[in-house]
Amino acid sequence: MSYERKLMLRHSLASIVALAIFGASRFIYSVIISRKFGIEILGRANSLISQAFLLAIPLSFFAVALGKYTSEFLAKAEKEKIKSITTIGFAFPFVGFCLIPFNLFLGVIALLRAFQLTFRSFIYGLHRGEVYAYVMCVSFLFFIGGFLFENYYAPYIGLLLVITISGFIYLFKNKLLGKPKFEDFKLLTRYSSFAFLGTLSGVFLVQAPYFLSEKFAGSIVAGIVSASLSSAFLLTYLPQVFQSAIMPLYSYKYGKNEMNYVRWLAEESTKMLSLFVAFIVFILILVGRELLSVLFGFTLGNEFYLALMAVETYIAYNPSIVALNSTQYVREGTFVAIFGAIISLVSWLTLIKPFEEYGAVLGLLLGYLAILLMTAWISYKNIGISPRSYFPFVLAVSVQGLIFISKSLFFIGFLVYLLGVKEEVKKALELFRAYI
Repeated sequence: MSYERKLMLRHSLASIVALAIFGASRFIYSVIISRKFGIEILGRANSLISQAFLLAIPLSFFAVALGKYTSEFLAKAEKEKIKSITTIGFAFPFVGFCLIPFNLFLGVIALLRAFQLTFRSFIYGLHRGEVYAYVMCVSFLFFIGGFLFENYYAPYIGLLLVITISGFIYLFKNKLLGKPKFEDFKLLTRYSSFAFLGTLSGVFLVQAPYFLSEKFAGSIVAGIVSASLSSAFLLTYLPQVFQSAIMPLYSYKYGKNEMNYVRWLAEESTKMLSLFVAFIVFILILVGRELLSVLFGFTLGNEFYLALMAVETYIAYNPSIVALNSTQYVREGTFVAIFGAIISLVSWLTLIKPFEEYGAVLGLLLGYLAILLMTAWISYKNIGISPRSYFPFVLAVSVQGLIFISKSLFFIGFLVYLLGVKEEVKKALELFRAYI
């Protein structure tokens, strides 16, 4: 088995464990808090956590660049440079201590989340994703233990604190910290100044619906939005598995000037992800809303369907925008993410107050659609990624929209979808077999 396939397989398996745990944590948290404290507390708690997660992005300013350049320097066997950039990357989150006097829980969660993001990016750049998986398994036990306390922020504080402590133990044990060099600081800053804005825009899209819903429509609406989005966003951890696995590989191949491989990987990842997620969404449209209503203790509406389609849109463009950000097109990828965030922000400011939870989810969908269209064009123009790779997604969403008309029409459309993607399914299965 080639190095690339071994790396993809090892990172994918590690990411499946680690990201599934962290992804499930928001859903589990929302269900338990809703049951234990009620829908208003659910909305209020998720609002603060979302604000903290957003603030963690500037605190983890060098995280994305750290992962990218760690992978590149690893390919070039430049160990001292890795130590230099590691010290710079992990030093920056300490700025978060300044937030604690203003709001204790907001500051603590933001600070710990910044360390977690930095460690995750670094460890995957080092091609040791399995380490992060082990850390997540241990940390999850502390997350579950946090529900024994009456403080509804305790689960996330326990989870993130253990990850942070484990990360520093790993750094010191493996002697991965070294004297920072100014030239490496400039290198990280140059990349991060653009990558940071793109990352911030992406996280804003994910987290803003929670706290903007509370601000413009109240805690109850924020609770409904929390239930729908925490459930739908479980699907986003599938592309994050791919992202964590293939972003170092993108950078590794880019460092070797093998752009044809980057293009091929983006196209095939888009097709496979779109197909797999589409089938999950079809199932969730049929039975998910009813099951979730029982779990959360209150009834979800059609906003759940919109949430699923919004997440499906995000998944469709993810491989291409990661390809842009992992190569020399980080500025283009950043511009696209910022544009999508602006579209969503304008939509939320306009739609949340009159349409409440529907406005929150629809605003997210519009932002993701804007990003998808721009990403498809820019990645085709600069890398040559074929727009044809988006066909499974376009067909799936077109059919899924029929649920708003009637279930009978939806069933007929699903049969048409199966016929339309028959060849893509065969190719995806062949590709999957080639990598196992």
